[in-house]
Amino acid sequence: MMEEFFYQESLWSEGGDLVGALEALFTATGETLTLERLRELTGLGEGVVRQGIEALSERCQPPRGVRLLEVGGGWRLATAPEYASLVAKLVTTLRSGRLTPAQLETLAIIAYRQPITMPEICEFRGVTSVSNQVRSLLERELIMPIGRRRVVGRPMMYATAAGFLLHFGLKDIQDLPKLADFGEGNLEALALSQLETEIPGEGVGGLFSGIEASEN
Repeated sequence: MMEEFFYQESLWSEGGDLVGALEALFTATGETLTLERLRELTGLGEGVVRQGIEALSERCQPPRGVRLLEVGGGWRLATAPEYASLVAKLVTTLRSGRLTPAQLETLAIIAYRQPITMPEICEFRGVTSVSNQVRSLLERELIMPIGRRRVVGRPMMYATAAGFLLHFGLKDIQDLPKLADFGEGNLEALALSQLETEIPGEGVGGLFSGIEASEN
């Protein structure tokens, strides 16, 4: 039985269990841990670790201040949405890293139309250059280059990276909002901006993502 593994392992001191051990690991890293990584750390089999994750998820229910989220091929702890406004007060001074509207619009076009090149992004946005936005998104590891398109000039193609899934709390790129739900206009950015406002918090620190002042 799973409970036998919870208490027979020497990974924790007397009185500890696997659920507590997993919570400690997620708390310590503040990042996403995959099933493979959790197995490496605990030395336990896939079935036992999965049961432990399920038990931890059940433990992290209201009125607990954290939730266990499955995102980007793994799991991470995040602040509970019930306490979003309270945590926001704590992280107000840390909001300088938010996406600008221009970055969000560029990222949205890449997310919904990947793989895509800079000239194609410019065409969709109706601007002459997106190099600054693409560079910023690359630095934040939200997108990545995936090769060159076989056309004249061989422009680089870009696609979303694993960091994109983590940033928006998605399990898979297929979980993006459907554009058909957003009528006419700048659909990609509108859909992605709505998704970003729904993020319950990043890591145990509860860092929130948002949109700040405009950038061309």
